[in-house]
Amino acid sequence: MHFVSGGAFQGKRKWVNAHYSFAHTPYSWYCAYENMFPFPHDETASVVVLEGIEHWIREYFFPYTDDEKEAIRSYMCAWKRWEQAGERTVVWIGCDIGQGIVPIDAHERAWRDMVGWTYQQLASICNRVDYVWCGINERIK
Repeated sequence: MHFVSGGAFQGKRKWVNAHYSFAHTPYSWYCAYENMFPFPHDETASVVVLEGIEHWIREYFFPYTDDEKEAIRSYMCAWKRWEQAGERTVVWIGCDIGQGIVPIDAHERAWRDMVGWTYQQLASICNRVDYVWCGINERIK
């Protein structure tokens, strides 16, 4: 699995497109901003992109308790198993929403905490982690 993060509008999507040469690779792209919440299933794509992790967390995993953490962990593990069942790659794209700013609103703080926790989990289970800024990647793992 591959995790790509970076600030909003910093070129993550464009970088992933170029990195995986989607003009020549069968792929599926699921975007949280278009209300797509996919589950692993058999498909012909060799690459599956899951974009908008932070949005999925806000929409599907509230109120950010240990039960939701377990649900997120199960979701990530299901995609990991799907990837390992064939010659496939799952790419997670998540926007860096923190940058050290702590919101006053308790719900916003809880959401950012859950997003940060999720990104830590992804970074630990993904084979590769990249941070994209100004369209340029920095490979972290």
